[in-house]
Amino acid sequence: MYQQQYHQYSIREQQTWNILYTKRAEALSAVVSAPFWEGVNALELKAYFIPEFQKVNFHLRQFTEWELVAVEEPLRPRQVLSRWAKQKFPAITSLRPHADTDLRLQGGQDLFQDVFGLLPWILQPEVADFMQRLGQLSLQHKDPAATDLLWRLAQHLLGNGLLRDASGNVTLFGANLISNAPEAAKALKSENAWHPIGLEEILAQPYKTGEKPEVYFVLESFSDLTRLVEQLEKEGLPVVEIPAHWQMMAS
Repeated sequence: MYQQQYHQYSIREQQTWNILYTKRAEALSAVVSAPFWEGVNALELKAYFIPEFQKVNFHLRQFTEWELVAVEEPLRPRQVLSRWAKQKFPAITSLRPHADTDLRLQGGQDLFQDVFGLLPWILQPEVADFMQRLGQLSLQHKDPAATDLLWRLAQHLLGNGLLRDASGNVTLFGANLISNAPEAAKALKSENAWHPIGLEEILAQPYKTGEKPEVYFVLESFSDLTRLVEQLEKEGLPVVEIPAHWQMMAS
């Protein structure tokens, strides 16, 4: 099993993490809801050092049955979903090469997006349950088209979703938005692109890594995640035409 090689992180990489964490935390303080910050604090994520997975898992096990596992390179959607089914949270161990002035992620995924952008939400039971049940559905429906649909749902919500907070304000939820300044700013300004949660509409909206979303789906509460996955389990996956090359990528 691949392990995080913590001693190999350079001083520059530690500085990059510090810059990303510090600047994003400051920018996000008013636009990400309290449960996210509760997760950050519970996992003891800090600005001044890259998280050590073994220590993060010590804190994670105090609140959930999930485990943070290191991966050397981004996994295919089916591989990610299969790990979620087993309550494994795969996170890439490499960090973006440098903190650009606009804090943009160059490429598809990095440690900051996985561990800072998404992992804190897993302490919310509805989020963890949603991820695990999507993974279980992927094990039941193994064809590439089904994988693509499940991955669409995950990415439109866990990647680029928005969340209405306790005060009624629309806040950032998806890891792509939380970890990347330009994408976050665009999402919050694009009110015309905010759509209510509806399973059919979400699954009909294509998703491709690296492309900017045309629609941002707004969760009214975490219970929307439970409702969506229950609907999938009850009604099954709908038939949606998926280009062959996207099916290849999903598998």
